[in-house]
Amino acid sequence: MDIVSFLQEKGEITYIDLIEPLREGTAEVLLASEAGVLIRINGNTLCSALFDECSLPDFARHMIGSNHAICVHDGPLVGYLKEKGLVYHLGCVQAVYTSKQKCTLSSQFSIQIVGPDDLNIVLEHYKHADKEYITDRVASGCMRKAVVDGRLAAFIGRHAEGTIGMLQVLPDFRRRHIGEELEKAYINLLLEEGRTPYCHVDTNNAASLALQKKLGMSFSQEIVHWFN
Repeated sequence: MDIVSFLQEKGEITYIDLIEPLREGTAEVLLASEAGVLIRINGNTLCSALFDECSLPDFARHMIGSNHAICVHDGPLVGYLKEKGLVYHLGCVQAVYTSKQKCTLSSQFSIQIVGPDDLNIVLEHYKHADKEYITDRVASGCMRKAVVDGRLAAFIGRHAEGTIGMLQVLPDFRRRHIGEELEKAYINLLLEEGRTPYCHVDTNNAASLALQKKLGMSFSQEIVHWFN
């Protein structure tokens, strides 16, 4: 079974969170059939799309009791995992940059790699993950910063499972479109690497949804649900 082709036929934008890790070779396939697909990304995130409810027990047994972060597409698994007591985090829309055309950038600041010397600033301003995870993201070399007048103005990165995220603009630099420009630069970076840029946006985050639309992102029709 060609899993990527199977998922593409079902909808590349909707299932990009499964397709892209499979393309990149960062995913271990745990289950794959016409009933659904379950992968483990970089050893720490389970991502699943279930198409046949009869296979629900097979999929759920990999998730119940797991310490991994878990991402599940719309369907019966969502309610079942809630019933089993898994901690529900949030629902997200997937936004995917489908064009191969690079974004046009402003020259108002420079883009640099976030290094160890920046770690304390990142830890101070990004509150959605623990110190170990943030330190790992910085050490991986995946994070970038906007530098204005010699100062770190904003940062962005790529989560371990492949989504663009961690975008933060420091207070002194807000309302100058720096976050928008930094995300454009990151999209360009991923395009240069031959990757498909995509992100997960909280369904309640109207500002971020508007930004992704402005950047030309296409949106999935399904919600993805994060547990643990």
